[in-house]
Formats: sequence, structure tokens, C-alpha cells
Amino acid sequence: MHSEDHNQTKNLFKNILSVGLVQIANYLLPLISIPIIVRIIGPHNFGTINYYVAFTAYFLLFINYGFDYTGTRFLAVDKDNIERRNEHFSKILYAKLFLFLCSALIFFICITFVSKTNDEYRVAVFTFLLAISNVLSPNWFYQGMQDLTKVAIFNLCTKVIYTLAILIIVKHQSDYILQPLALSVTQIIISVISFVLVINKYKIKLQPVKLAAILNLLWIDRLIFFTLLSSNLYTDTNIVILGLYETKENIGYFSAAWKFIFIFLMVISFPISQAFFPYIAESFSKNVTKGIEQVRRVLPMIVYFTILGSVAIYFLADILIISFYGEKFAPAVYVFKVLTLVPVLSYINTMLGLQTMVNLKMDKAYFRIILLGGIFSVVFNLIVIKFYGYKGGAWSWVFTEIVIALIMHFYLKSKGYNLFDIKLYSISNVLEEIKLLVKKFTHKSDSLKKI
Repeated sequence: MHSEDHNQTKNLFKNILSVGLVQIANYLLPLISIPIIVRIIGPHNFGTINYYVAFTAYFLLFINYGFDYTGTRFLAVDKDNIERRNEHFSKILYAKLFLFLCSALIFFICITFVSKTNDEYRVAVFTFLLAISNVLSPNWFYQGMQDLTKVAIFNLCTKVIYTLAILIIVKHQSDYILQPLALSVTQIIISVISFVLVINKYKIKLQPVKLAAILNLLWIDRLIFFTLLSSNLYTDTNIVILGLYETKENIGYFSAAWKFIFIFLMVISFPISQAFFPYIAESFSKNVTKGIEQVRRVLPMIVYFTILGSVAIYFLADILIISFYGEKFAPAVYVFKVLTLVPVLSYINTMLGLQTMVNLKMDKAYFRIILLGGIFSVVFNLIVIKFYGYKGGAWSWVFTEIVIALIMHFYLKSKGYNLFDIKLYSISNVLEEIKLLVKKFTHKSDSLKKI
């Protein structure tokens, strides 16, 4: 086995392990804090917080502009060129600052019409403060340099500090407005520390950037941004649409179920996705055939893994929701059971889209597919939520994921890339692939010990 393959395998396992372990810690902390907090603030206030989180998500997405993917892809191909690295870091930083200023102006105009009470206005503003941390966060840089351990550690620090803060300050139902403030302040502090460390460790020298260069970067990366924006049409938008028809209590039930599914996604799928993206991007940059083959071999393992997890949490739905949120959140059980389908579908879409189509430079096609899925979701949500409420919103999410997966699969197949081979999905083959990956990692470790 070549030394380069050894290094790739070692980095891959290191990233999955470190990010996975810290992600587990990250989401064990909410298991401690959320049950306490939701019992204090109740479904209505919980729904209010999550409604404005969904509303603010559009502005945060605008500021990030997909740099977690485009910036990572840039570094994965050219990470050893210090001069270009400094130039791109500066461009992204100033682009985020520019987008933040634009977002702040639009946000404060919109929120005047959206918020119904002074407390809601404060919740919205406190949530928007997260945008400052988004400007400074260099997570995309760490990902591109395949230094995901740093990202995991900073996320863990944020969760620990935030958890301690809200357990101390949220004592009464009216204290719910302090929850988003605690999160924003914590995120800002950690982002500043992370920013300073990345500057020092990688000897980043900020360079002056002209407005024309910023606008050019935004134009070049526009497809990934619009793709991510389109995906929000079937994630955060359903909560916004719920706000048109449903009470804050029902939004609270829907949000409670989704947050529990989100914990599963973050603990299981997110670490693997983060670790594989730069790994697969680097493979695609050298050899398209090798990149496709890696996706084909990895996909069955992930599908089996997420299906097993989803089945387990489906049958534990009643126990999990009632034990976690309390009897007041019993209506969230139905939504939770429906959404257990999302982790499997979501990861398939990630592999087909971000891991494959983006690395094949099919940005335009990927954008159009996600946009089509987003439009379908909005239209479908407007219909089903009106008649079936928050339960219909859950099914809308599942159907949208299925539609997107089917369209991406048939598009890639039409271009000669079939990522699904039934032979690779036999249990014996999946077990063999796992053994090979473990063998590569342990073989590399043994080699290092001999040196």
C-alpha cells in the first residue's frame, strides 16, 4: 500500500473518531439541559425560540454563503500554497463581513413586521447575534486543512459553556428570552478564540481585499449558496410556514421532535460527512474514477448504519420523547416517528449531492435539483400544513427528501455514474468493507510504531 493511501486512511479515521467522540459529548449535554429548560419555559416559549431560530437561519446561511464547502474544496486541492491560502482566507473573511452588514440591515427591517411582542423582538435580536460568530468562525479552514479535531473541540467548548450558562440563568418561564442570548454570546467568544488560533497556527497574513474581488468570489460561489438556500426551503421554511397556520405550541411540538432527530444526525451522520468531504474531494481532484469508487463503497456502510439507528429510535419514540421533554410534549411523538426516516434519506442525499455532484463540478445541476425540491416542499407544505398541521409538515419533509434523492440518482445515472450497486449492499460485503478500512488503519498504525 502506498504511503499516500496510508496517510489518507489515517487522517480519515482520525477525523471520524475525534469528531465523532466530541460530537457525542456535544449532544449529550443537551440531553442534560433541554429536559430541564423545556419543563420551565413550556411548549409555547420553546416554539417561539425555535420559530425565530428558523427565521434567523436564512440570514446566517447568507453570511456563511456555502464557504464551508467551497472554501474547503479550494484548500483540499491547493492547501500547501501559503500565498493563495492567505489570499483566499482574506477574501472569505471580508466577504462574510460584507454579507453581515447587508443581512443586519434587512433583518432589522423584517423583524419589525414579524415580531408580535417586545419579548419576541428581543428573542429575534438575541438569536441574530449568532451572525457575528459566523463572520469570525474559521471552521471551513480547519475542514480544508483536514484538522477537524479543532472544529470538534471548539464545538464542545461552546456546548459546555452554553449548557452551564442556561442552567444558571433560566429559572423562570419568562427567562426564556435569555436562552438565545446565552448561545450567541458563547458562540462569539469561542469564534474569536478559534479565529486567533488559526491565524497563529497557520501563519495567516490578512491581505487587503477590494470590493470587486469580494463580489467576484460571491459570483463564483453563488451556485453552492443558492443550493444551500434552496435546501432551507424544505428544512427551516417548514417551521416558518407552520407559523402562518399553527400556534407556537404546535411549533414547539414539531421543533421538539426535529431537535431529537437532529441530535441523531449530528452524533452519527455529521462527523462522518465532515470527515469524508475533504477526503473524497481530494480523491476526485486526482482521479474521478477513484472518487466515484470510494463513494460507491462507502455508501452501503452508511445506509446500513443509519437504517439500524433509525429503526432503533422509532421503536423507542414514546419513551424518548416523554422522558426527555415531559408529558406536555406527547403530541411530538407522532412527528418524531415520521422524521426517523429523515437521517437515512438525508445522508443518501449528502453522498449523492455534496459528496459526488459537487466534486464532479456539477454545481449547476445540483442547484437546480435542490431548488426543485425546495419549491416542491414549499408548495406541498402550504397545502398539507393548512389541512394536517404540524403532522403534515413532518410528512412533507420526508417526501421532499425522497423526491430529491430520486432526481439526483437518475441524473447521475444519465451521466454514467451509478452509485448504487446491489452487490455492494449484501451484508457480507459491507462487513468486508468495514474490515478493510479497519485493516488499513491498523496496518498504518503498526508501520508507524516500527519507524
